[in-house]
Amino acid sequence: MASPEASLGLDVTVEAWAVSGVTALPARISAPIDAIAPARSGARSSFPSADRHESGHLDHFVVGKRLGVGGMGAVYFAHDASLDRAVAIKILPDELALKAEAHERFIREAQAQARVSSPNVVQIYFIGRVPGESLATPIPGAASAGPGSLYFAMELAPGGSLEASLDRGEHLDPDLGRRQMIHVARGLRDAYAEGIVHRDIKPGNLLLGRDGAVKIADFGLAKPRDPNLDLTRDGAVLGTPLYMAPEQAMGEPLDHRADMYALGATFFHLLTGSPPFDAPNAVAMISKHLTAKTPRVRERVAAVPLRLAAIVERLMAKDRAQRYATYDDLLAALDAAAPERIEHAGFWTRGAAAGIDLVLASLLIGALGAFGLVVYIAAIAVAHGLYGQTLGKYLLRIEVQRLDGGRLGVPRALARTLASLWLPFLVALLILLTQGLRALQGNVVRLAKIDSFRELIVPIIGSYAVLTLLYVAGFVIAAFHRQKRGTHDMIAGTHVVYRLGPKQGGAPRSTATPRRAG
Repeated sequence: MASPEASLGLDVTVEAWAVSGVTALPARISAPIDAIAPARSGARSSFPSADRHESGHLDHFVVGKRLGVGGMGAVYFAHDASLDRAVAIKILPDELALKAEAHERFIREAQAQARVSSPNVVQIYFIGRVPGESLATPIPGAASAGPGSLYFAMELAPGGSLEASLDRGEHLDPDLGRRQMIHVARGLRDAYAEGIVHRDIKPGNLLLGRDGAVKIADFGLAKPRDPNLDLTRDGAVLGTPLYMAPEQAMGEPLDHRADMYALGATFFHLLTGSPPFDAPNAVAMISKHLTAKTPRVRERVAAVPLRLAAIVERLMAKDRAQRYATYDDLLAALDAAAPERIEHAGFWTRGAAAGIDLVLASLLIGALGAFGLVVYIAAIAVAHGLYGQTLGKYLLRIEVQRLDGGRLGVPRALARTLASLWLPFLVALLILLTQGLRALQGNVVRLAKIDSFRELIVPIIGSYAVLTLLYVAGFVIAAFHRQKRGTHDMIAGTHVVYRLGPKQGGAPRSTATPRRAG
């Protein structure tokens, strides 16, 4: 089960000083870091187990159970008595309560988050002071007068964070990950429209709302584009090393493409179950982001579609100019990466394709004898393995695929072909049982001696009419199976579908929602 910190996206953040050159990157860590793993339950809590805020009141909020704690605040469940709704409340921790710089950052987080009106950003409702603690920094517009630490009330996201799947050792279904990337990209686009770069996108800061929409939280490191509002020191590097953009690690001026890099690294982790890079400490991890080759998504999880993997890898390009120019460009690419609509090939279409292929088989066997059968089986296996289509399937625009949509490969295609030949073996067995071995041998010999197309016409019209009916019997299970898969498909892990969408590498269709399997 995910820890409270993971559920609310409160984990360790690194602050380092960037210097020229990759190898000379001394880390100046702003908080203890169990290297770069997400914070776990009990880590760095400055709030005692008997929390004085629990069951208390802050203005018109009734504070409930503490849900999680991180470097810049503890988060509590609370009830907004004025509007009768559940909220989350974030309170600055004890060791930061008397530090003006921490208060400035806390206020900036609330103000930045409140400026963004987006269904994919956690909304801020109220900011106020915790009574009884002294501090001289005023809060413009705060309801509570007098000294005190800070808190703000925000939208409650009951679904927890995307980090929970990582805590369970899981990785996201590819299309669910694609749709969640769309949510985050929309939220980042809305934030950037207000001049805000988040600078700390990671699984723990992406929360699930009641409707399943992903919402961006924790704008504590958000940086306005207005240079007059820069509250970080020159050369300071803020962020989480697992997902940090190279230009962010070097302390360079940032734009929305730094958040794009973090988005790509985050979903690389979520889609594969492992972070893009592995390193023993924060400095080594930052060095990997600066110099190491971008890893391939499909080398970790082959089931991730090519187009989605390409998007994630482009987001993680070292050179920010190679990433997407705008969020609209990114959203268009994610939209176009929606899976093709799957419509399984029907009973009669597959039967007709099989009939065409049987004619081809008869020609080969008639011309080459037994060797023709070997050639036919090899040709069918190669055609299915590399292209998903035989002549019959090509003419009727259907193809055979693995269940994940990929190509079969020759070994799997050969196994499927051999499994599909059970019917000829059954016919041979029937001849053997009813007419004897000599009759079976005679049929084979007569077939092998046919040496002209003219002599094949009568066998095709006569015996293959019967053979086609028998072959159709092999698809009886397909007539009742919901996915229209024959026995050999179930053995080989394949299905036959109509080729409705573009071929791999062609121009993708754009759609806002994933297409449903037929």
